[in-house]
Amino acid sequence: MIDPVTFEVLRHRLSTVAEEGAAVLRNVSGSPSVAQSNDCNVALLTADGEGVVIGRTISSHAMSCIQTAKYVLKEYRDNPGFGPDDMFFSNHPYIGTPHQPCGVLVAPVYWEGRLVAWAGAGIHFGDVGGTVPGQVSIGARSIWSEAIPVPPIKLVERGTLRRDLEDEFLTRTRTRVQNAVDLKAMIGANNTIKNRIVELIRRYGRETITEALHQVIDVSEAKLRAILQQIPDGRWTCANYLDYYDENRMKTYTCRLALIKEGNQLLFDFTGSSKQAPAVVNATYAATEGYLLRAMLGLFGFAVSHCPAAIQRVMRIKAELGTIVHCAWPAGVCKGTTSVTQGVWQAATYCLSQMLLGSEKYRARAMAVSRGHLLILDVLGQDQYGLPFVAVLQDCCQAAGSAAGVAANGIDTGGIPEPEVSIPNVEGNEFRYPILYLYRRQEADSGGPGKFRGGVGLSMAFMPHDVPEISDMMLHTHGVTFPSALGLSGGYPGSLNRITIKRETNIQALFQGGTMPRSLSQIRGREELPPPFTHTSLKAGSIVECVGGGGGGYGDPLERAPEAVAGDVVNGLVSEAAARTQYGVVIDSERGVDRDATGREQATIKTQRQSLARNPAHRLQPGGETGGEKRVARINEYLTMAHGPEGPTICCRCGLTLCAASEHYKEYLAVRELVGHAGVGTPDGTESVPSFTLKEFYCPRCWTLVETEVFVAHTEA
Repeated sequence: MIDPVTFEVLRHRLSTVAEEGAAVLRNVSGSPSVAQSNDCNVALLTADGEGVVIGRTISSHAMSCIQTAKYVLKEYRDNPGFGPDDMFFSNHPYIGTPHQPCGVLVAPVYWEGRLVAWAGAGIHFGDVGGTVPGQVSIGARSIWSEAIPVPPIKLVERGTLRRDLEDEFLTRTRTRVQNAVDLKAMIGANNTIKNRIVELIRRYGRETITEALHQVIDVSEAKLRAILQQIPDGRWTCANYLDYYDENRMKTYTCRLALIKEGNQLLFDFTGSSKQAPAVVNATYAATEGYLLRAMLGLFGFAVSHCPAAIQRVMRIKAELGTIVHCAWPAGVCKGTTSVTQGVWQAATYCLSQMLLGSEKYRARAMAVSRGHLLILDVLGQDQYGLPFVAVLQDCCQAAGSAAGVAANGIDTGGIPEPEVSIPNVEGNEFRYPILYLYRRQEADSGGPGKFRGGVGLSMAFMPHDVPEISDMMLHTHGVTFPSALGLSGGYPGSLNRITIKRETNIQALFQGGTMPRSLSQIRGREELPPPFTHTSLKAGSIVECVGGGGGGYGDPLERAPEAVAGDVVNGLVSEAAARTQYGVVIDSERGVDRDATGREQATIKTQRQSLARNPAHRLQPGGETGGEKRVARINEYLTMAHGPEGPTICCRCGLTLCAASEHYKEYLAVRELVGHAGVGTPDGTESVPSFTLKEFYCPRCWTLVETEVFVAHTEA
């Protein structure tokens, strides 16, 4: 063991090595999605491929490095072999990356002829080939109709970039120049990490650095296991739905997760998830593992920092081959980072937070689900400089609303809980691409209502600029028919995504008259709601508006402080109408909160809950209205498990005993079902889309909203 002082010095130094590698990766690439949105990452691994530390951007890129390095160690050690200054490139989803547009480069680190570590860098490419431009092969029926993946190849040999293999990869792409630069960026990042590790070895010795790499993992694992040991064991479930427009109809796939905690071990069981789709939206096992890691880092990063191996050691995955979360070759996966993988992350976040709510010590770490399924557009064609371009516009998803927590609102347009993920500046996108933004702003009422509100999402509108036409705009968007940014402990989910196109507009006349419109309603033109998966084009004067969802809320909205609601109204985050209907808060334009009217409005809402809700499925047992037993553990904000005279029971905070702890408590709650239906466009304008049911569960005595649940009746098998 290394002495504690030296270990702390080295632990922090290894973290800064990763940070320096990530900075090189971003700066050399220069593309807006990498340099400004940070759609990339790096990894430092042990000699056997365990992840010691990763960068602070999108963790799935780093997981791809880990999985690819382990594949090279297992399959290529003898043939073709590897040595100092070699690097292997891959974008193979069945080996490591979530989908083909994500590429990784891994490099062994040697000292005096001995393998001591691995460096890795991952990046998102705008285009890697395939039958259609961009990253998503809409309509594909297998991986053969998507971009063909590259298994690990020795792209750099003895320090030299192999021109034959570089050309083989670049010939596939429509964005050859940027992809070539991105390859150089990954080489630069790996060389930076390698050089810094060699410097540390020269100073401290090989044995000390090798031990430090393993000790970082061991210490992080011990801390994580100690935390899990203090949390009550249990089983928590979640169903997450994915809407996918394919073959001229909306299909729904379900990711079902049961999280089982026993002692200091976690099992993520996906039994019951939908069978795999033919293509596009599936997740490989590698992708599912990577997005479980994202969920764990978001909630337990305070203990393990950015050490993925510590998390991998405490979790097991059960997923049936041939399902949407563990697809079998040759199922297509070209939307692997932004489809069912998001459902995996959302379901895991929800279940892990439910688990944390059971611990008095760690319940403050629980949070609802940040942002729902992703709203993304690929804009392609010839730019204002006469050159081909591909722009992946992720504004509405990377700056979606963050989730509310046990004692705090979600961050407005805060994105996902990864420290360094952002969106490009408007001016940067306008300089790089032939587009002009009309507005980009926070969207009122998009955050899930709750005692603590979910962060609001982002909306934007843009048009072609300085070109007669954008020849190809590809929409590949989920979350338009039912919400997936789930609320917690009675909080509501975040809002749906929405895309609108207005063609043949009078926008130029408005500009000439000195008017900058603030909404589509101020602009005349032919309006359409496009299918969420489609190719289209934009002529000059056409406008696209995108509205992204917010984060899930926490707790019963009627318990939100009226002054906080009024502040949200003043700041344009909640409308006066939503303040009244969702929170029961009445705003007087001159005096602020009208307390008398607010009291009456909230009493009316409670009365409506009683009159509109269905009685519990099971009758309460005689004597069940005299709670007050000693609490054993929490279920959520309002329900607890307590010792009763005949064994453990589940009680509401108002003192009502609902049922025995062995029973399903939701069957003893009053429930109200609200049917939601989103109007999503189709080519002929006649296709219906699935509706969803939002279930609200109330305590049948105090009528507190204790849980919400999104339910979709019909799904793809």
